[in-house]
Amino acid sequence: MTDRSAGNSSPQFKNLLARLRAFLVRRHEFDLLTAREIDEVAHELNLPTSDLRALAREQGSPELLSKRLDHAGLSEQTLASSHCDVLRDLQRVCGLCREKARCAADLARERRASPARYCPNELTLTALSRGASGARHGAGIDADQVAGGEIVVSMTPPHPKKAST
Repeated sequence: MTDRSAGNSSPQFKNLLARLRAFLVRRHEFDLLTAREIDEVAHELNLPTSDLRALAREQGSPELLSKRLDHAGLSEQTLASSHCDVLRDLQRVCGLCREKARCAADLARERRASPARYCPNELTLTALSRGASGARHGAGIDADQVAGGEIVVSMTPPHPKKAST
């Protein structure tokens, strides 16, 4: 009889196993919550209970969103500090997306083409990307401009021109 575990000592396998264990622990903890506790957590997170339940069942979204942000030329840390509400919505939408397999396959192939046909976050990512590149050239995006799931990019210069006298 051969030892099957000897062939599974690669770092990738260990990482996958650790992620699976962490997922199962989180899932078990979530399953132990009462309906009222789940409602309270959802309320505190400003999420519908159905979204919280769906997000608890899913896995893989944080890695996919991080890669999508990178492909769009955006920093997750910068978004977290400057537009945390937008990042949180991106995370929620990505977590509820049903195209994770397609997204993962595109990202694994380093496909940088626009996933607009299937990615519900693509319009937001495009607007943020344009806002980020515009900010380097005097335009910006204001978190207060996020309304109804759409982001409006302000193209006003950061410093108004002084009137000549």
